[in-house]
Amino acid sequence: MLKPEIAIRADGNADIGLGHIHRMLAFAGYFKELFSVTFFCYEADKLVTDLITNNGFKHEVIKDAVNPEYLIGLLRGEEIIVLDGYEFKTDYQLALKEAGHRVIAIDDLNEWENVADVVINHAYSGKRADYKLSENIIFCAGLKYAIIKQEVLNSRGLVPKETIGNVLVSIGGTDPFNYSQQIIEALLNGTSKNIFVLTYPLNPKFKLLTELADKNQGQVKLIHSLNTIELIQLIQESDLAILQPSNIALEAAAIGTGMCLIQTAENQKYIYDTLMKNQCAVKLEESNIAAQINSITLSDINAQMQHQQALLDGRSPNRIIDVVNQLCLKNRKVMIDDAKLIYDWNNDDVTRANSYNQNKIEFSDHLNWFENKVKDEAVFFRMFTFENVPAGCVRIESKSNENIIGITIAPEMRGKRLATPILKAACKTYFEDAKQKDISAYIKKSNEASLKSFVNAGFVVIDENMYFGELSYKLIKHSNE
Repeated sequence: MLKPEIAIRADGNADIGLGHIHRMLAFAGYFKELFSVTFFCYEADKLVTDLITNNGFKHEVIKDAVNPEYLIGLLRGEEIIVLDGYEFKTDYQLALKEAGHRVIAIDDLNEWENVADVVINHAYSGKRADYKLSENIIFCAGLKYAIIKQEVLNSRGLVPKETIGNVLVSIGGTDPFNYSQQIIEALLNGTSKNIFVLTYPLNPKFKLLTELADKNQGQVKLIHSLNTIELIQLIQESDLAILQPSNIALEAAAIGTGMCLIQTAENQKYIYDTLMKNQCAVKLEESNIAAQINSITLSDINAQMQHQQALLDGRSPNRIIDVVNQLCLKNRKVMIDDAKLIYDWNNDDVTRANSYNQNKIEFSDHLNWFENKVKDEAVFFRMFTFENVPAGCVRIESKSNENIIGITIAPEMRGKRLATPILKAACKTYFEDAKQKDISAYIKKSNEASLKSFVNAGFVVIDENMYFGELSYKLIKHSNE
């Protein structure tokens, strides 16, 4: 099958910086092998288009920033559209949905009614009831859904700092209020720290910062246009970072370093509040920068890093992939016409190896069993499709006072991370239709992939025992979880 398509609508320039682009590059990276991803950017200059191309994605430069009909006219009609920007409000989202698109909105502000299919605010820790959402929206809130590049998350570790010699200063790619210069000059006048300044050539004060670095070559190093690996290395080399609470602060927390935060825009409020509340950073004292930096101890920094490690578990990409896959899934009751397809799935070598009965199945035996299950109203038996292609089936039936679940994934759909969203959708439908309180699963102890899928779908291991002669995990999922 052809790869499903994701269209990302985000902009970056000297006025708004590159935060939306960088965040969407992280998002797009999760789907590089699973989806075809294209960026749509308003009047993007070469810096932005090169950034997208160098990360391995396609792009189109568009000429209308705010008219949804213009974007709709460029698409085929089947794409999932991801919106990251502050012009994509209620009417824009609604127009895309009415045109038949599935829509994901990245929202930092909670200032307008969201009507997208999915809303992600990866720093919001409040109640869903206090968020401006339509009723049926999938709401992904908090750092469980942190949009951080996979390479950054892979680099996370807790290596305590041993000195405080290097201070990183990064106040966004454009820094319109020129906080960078103020902070650098304060550090130069009151500390002996080495100063790394991370910015972009589109910063209006880039020439001034270059001159400042040139005059203080022994202490100040101006750095720009880093790739992901270079950024990771820079943060690892920095003992302390003075940052705006944007995605760079989340990346720094994922890697691990001391942090002082200076909020420079309203859209940074949730990241600022989350990192401060969880003791992952301190507020930068603008009136006394050098004295504050000099007063920070190794104990302070290493304590922050421990809190950072606890806050980010590194699994947010998988959760986001599951949510997007959920948008691509549909389900219906299994029908008699599905008999041959499910027979082929069940007789696949991998399926048989993970089954309790590993013998090949005769079609006549399968057909007799299958017809009985389909006709039995007490058996929950659903077919799941991914972008309208059969992807797997789930069966739940009552045995010995348990509601036992089983799942089969189509061989050609393995590796697409579909088991978890299929299990979640199946359980949700079952609990709604059957009015049952729990579902049980038995998984061979050797089947680690299946165990992981069930746990990610909300099942909890409650026991280990013999089941059909195999040492197995018993798991349970309750209807209120």
